[in-house]
Amino acid sequence: MVPVIVGVVVTPISIGVGSVLLGTSDDSEAAGGDVPTPMSTELKAGDVGVPVMYAKLLRDAAADCDEKPLTAPVLAAQLKRESNFNPRARSVAVDTATGDEGSLTDPRSAQQRAEDGKTGEQPVEDALSGGGTPTAPGSSEVPSGEAPPDVAQAARPVTRGIAQFSDADWAAEGVDGNNDGVKDVLDPADAIPSQGRKMCGLLRTAEQHPGYRGTPLELALAGYHMGWETVERYGGVPRASGADGETYEYVKAVVKSSSQMVVPVGGDVAGGWTLPVEGPAGTPYHQRGSAWSTGLHTGVDFVIPAGTQVKAVGPGEVVTAGAGGDYGNQVVIRHEDGTFSQYAHLSEVKAVVGQSVQGGTLIGWSGDTGNSSGPHLHFEVRTGPGFGSDVPPVPFLRTKGLIL
Repeated sequence: MVPVIVGVVVTPISIGVGSVLLGTSDDSEAAGGDVPTPMSTELKAGDVGVPVMYAKLLRDAAADCDEKPLTAPVLAAQLKRESNFNPRARSVAVDTATGDEGSLTDPRSAQQRAEDGKTGEQPVEDALSGGGTPTAPGSSEVPSGEAPPDVAQAARPVTRGIAQFSDADWAAEGVDGNNDGVKDVLDPADAIPSQGRKMCGLLRTAEQHPGYRGTPLELALAGYHMGWETVERYGGVPRASGADGETYEYVKAVVKSSSQMVVPVGGDVAGGWTLPVEGPAGTPYHQRGSAWSTGLHTGVDFVIPAGTQVKAVGPGEVVTAGAGGDYGNQVVIRHEDGTFSQYAHLSEVKAVVGQSVQGGTLIGWSGDTGNSSGPHLHFEVRTGPGFGSDVPPVPFLRTKGLIL
């Protein structure tokens, strides 16, 4: 999955702890340097970012590594490049014909392949992805910028899964991330922790080679893609104009897209967190009264007219959408941290079950359906999808920077 780079790129791309200066006037090498840390490293979950079910796995994988360059957005960008978040992705030999369905052999859509400049061809990355690296005969040093013997031509191993491990690498580096007794390369709960551990080890190795071409993160990415032996042969990240320029493009693409996996600070745009409606709070949480079956109000009400747009408070997946008894028309969203939010008494539901949403996604319109004394939005935060698992919503919203 190698994009065609058009024009000259001279602007360093922020990745949190370094930058990559790729595509300079002579298009000859990668170079790193310190840049300010971005203001946010929160993953952008949903349709235009990281699939919700993988967000926690990525955060945990990054947190388990004490190397600062390894962040959840970097790991997410890597998975986007390796498999497009397809847990069943499988690379194929370069000369293997493929269809246009974008499934196991090539997880990209036809549009993505067209954007990568490889429409109608087997993408080089699918054939080269993964950690296993062929060993070229001999151990003589190769002049910088020249192709090591047989590296570009050697057959690469087939790689599988969301993180594109070869069988040999998986046997050596795969972990049982979910502790179910099985190390399954096709299970993201195992593959993503394995990806994080491998990248962490490569970063430690890279930091021992300050003279190599590229930042430690760039070197680690190159090592993940083609094996550390390749990095050693080239004395760093391969040059764009060399025989292994595809690895150079891989590193460039991952670093660039990592910034697209981050939620901008502010909370109410592009997948962040926001209040469900614009309007004052009414009946508070756990107010007592005979209007409620338990004698307690299980959420917080927003006093708004019928027909007001109701939005998801944060990234997640819709698990309930439709009629809900006393709640009237409702939507329930499961968020990536395991909490649930409920939106009740809607006049109309727009969201559908299984839909990925972000903070600010329109999910319906307020109303007074169900057990309601007038138009308003009833909002709950829960530990489970159903009634009876409610928790105080105001403190939860405050943890997201939202004040009623």
